[in-house]
Amino acid sequence: MRKFIFSTFIYLLVACGAMLMLLPFAWMVSTSFKARSEVEKWPPQWGSKNFSRSWDVKVKVSRSSAGGVDWRGLTLREALTLRDSQQMANVLSLQIDDDPVYRGTITINLPKEFSYLRGKLDQESFNEFIEQLNYVAQNKQVIDLAKSSQNAEEFFSNFFVLYHHGQSALLDRRNYVAEVEKTMSNSLSQLEIFERYANRIPENERENYLLLVSNAKKSINNALSDASVFKKGTIALLQRSEIENLREIIKNCIKQILPESLSEEIKNTPVMQLYVNRIVQPLQNLVNVLDTYDFVNQFFKSVQTQKTDTHEIVFKFLSKAERDKIMLNQLAQMDFPERIRRTIDSEISRSTESLPEKVDKALDEQLYEDFKTLNVDNLRTYVQQLKQPLSVLSNALTYISSLSQFQSLDLLVQKLKESGVMEQTVQISLEKLESLLQIAGDADLFWQLLVQLYENIQAVSKLRIIYNQSQSSMKIVQAPEFVKNIRLNRNQNIEIELNNTHPVYLEDENYSVRADYSPKEVFANIFQNYAMAWKSAPFGIYYINTAFVSIVTTILEIIFAAMAAYAFAIMRFPGKNLIFALFLGTMMIPGEVLLVPNFITISKLGWIDTYYALIIPWIVSVFAIFLMRQHFLTLPSELKDAALIDGCSHFRYLWTIVAPLSKPTIITSALLKFVGSWNAFLWVLIVTNKDKFRTLPVGLQTFSTDVGTVYNQLMAAATFSILPIVILFLFTQKYFIRGVAHTGLK
Repeated sequence: MRKFIFSTFIYLLVACGAMLMLLPFAWMVSTSFKARSEVEKWPPQWGSKNFSRSWDVKVKVSRSSAGGVDWRGLTLREALTLRDSQQMANVLSLQIDDDPVYRGTITINLPKEFSYLRGKLDQESFNEFIEQLNYVAQNKQVIDLAKSSQNAEEFFSNFFVLYHHGQSALLDRRNYVAEVEKTMSNSLSQLEIFERYANRIPENERENYLLLVSNAKKSINNALSDASVFKKGTIALLQRSEIENLREIIKNCIKQILPESLSEEIKNTPVMQLYVNRIVQPLQNLVNVLDTYDFVNQFFKSVQTQKTDTHEIVFKFLSKAERDKIMLNQLAQMDFPERIRRTIDSEISRSTESLPEKVDKALDEQLYEDFKTLNVDNLRTYVQQLKQPLSVLSNALTYISSLSQFQSLDLLVQKLKESGVMEQTVQISLEKLESLLQIAGDADLFWQLLVQLYENIQAVSKLRIIYNQSQSSMKIVQAPEFVKNIRLNRNQNIEIELNNTHPVYLEDENYSVRADYSPKEVFANIFQNYAMAWKSAPFGIYYINTAFVSIVTTILEIIFAAMAAYAFAIMRFPGKNLIFALFLGTMMIPGEVLLVPNFITISKLGWIDTYYALIIPWIVSVFAIFLMRQHFLTLPSELKDAALIDGCSHFRYLWTIVAPLSKPTIITSALLKFVGSWNAFLWVLIVTNKDKFRTLPVGLQTFSTDVGTVYNQLMAAATFSILPIVILFLFTQKYFIRGVAHTGLK
């Protein structure tokens, strides 16, 4: 019984140890299936919503003026695409404040009391509202907005941006409460000064005045304490109940610091007039901000009387063929120059993937060929220098005419000055073009190049808009009458193109979004990180390089290590033990110490960015020599004597007798070398600069940048990177155990 308990304890101990060793690998695999928002969730969880048939997607409404785009961190291609696409009007933008949605059926649920205004507000009603606003509003910013707005929609858009959006939004809880704290703190400082003004109050009212100031301090301190609580909240904007509470706190404070029971004798003194201006009025301005918002918001709600029959917008993803068909139909309606049309058709015949960038590159290549006679040192660099100022001029040129209607740069400058679009950026661009003209020398040829390049820029810009719209187009399953088209940009921005409805009348609602998936789509969600990780870098090339370098390095090392181990174990020559001791001594030198001299040697040989640098320095391993020598020493000497008597040479004896008998040891050495070579990172990073020669471990750094690490994709890439090693070890573990056992290592 005691033996059974002891054995059970040992097995449990081993099982727990195995679980602890496997836990990091299990967590890596689990993380590789997670959405990005789940990676750093606390407490951590093993599952993922990617296994679910339905998601609740958090969204927030983006103002049409802002477009819902965070421009930081975007690539140049994304920035150009979004800049061009935002020129569209009548688009309700819902930004997905959650993980991106890549597939499935998406349902946008409209609020139960949903209403909107079809068309636009008539000018007469808007003018009446502005007249009332001038009497009610005490906020100068709002009054200025009303005066500068051409119509109601423009005013409402700018008004809600002022109150709701941006770092300085008036109803942002931190901004508003900070303004309340600043105003009240300043009032308290002013009250210290007003205490010293008591001698300017009639003597019979002086005591009442000092009591007023003292009570004002208490009231403001209490109000300040009550208002500061609202700085904390889960939602950035102040909610309706919070606005009402803050308004009540400030109004009560005003009543207490300027009570109605105050005598007329004190009220009419210059000191009290100054008191009202410096203490009371700033607090009243805080209330006016809230009152103005309420007045505008109530009118805004009152004009939205249109109802809808359905309270769901349902759409799904189109197939690539369907998206390409939409793009081809739109391109067929565009008027491109013939040479550009041919280039677009040629690129489409190959692939529609990244079409604008491919067309842009092809058009540049045509330019280099057509204008190779231009007298400049480097035509490619010269054209890229022309692109920047010419792109800036594109917007200005749309207000006058096409560049091809002019004959020289001087005529263009004259026309721009006459049209009144000569801004500072335009002036700088023209000066840049003038300096580039001086470099070219040939004015006529330079102008031809400029016109052709301008046409290319305009065409690529139009193509980019069409491409972006078509590739993000969705199939509408169910929608109210005000929905015309739906697009999903970058899988994170839902753009609802509206039909005879201004987006401002839909941006005041709260929308809930749900994504539903079929079993096939759930499977695709589960492996989404793997697909994205594979596409984020040329992992196909990395795999081939890693396998090639690992296999060649392993084979060469086994050959050299076996021959060296045979010499040290079986052959006899002077100084054998001393040389072997020196070999073992090199194992005491850290590998990092050898990086610099090895790199210098590789550089002198011209092996940077070659397979030689990845293979040659690592084909000899002292450890492998030591491992094989220890096993060769265990072989009976009679085998060697018999082989030599039969006329067998040392080379033949090694490969026909010793090597087969040492198969477990050789496989162990090969496995260790293969794993080490497969996982090599630092040396590969140092001696390679091109993807053509890099390996998988270096490719994993793709997911770590200065702005953060994409852990879920990194774990996915790490999983499919180490998978061959895991499979290899599972099939060779018995040789590994036998090899270590036969060598006598402990």
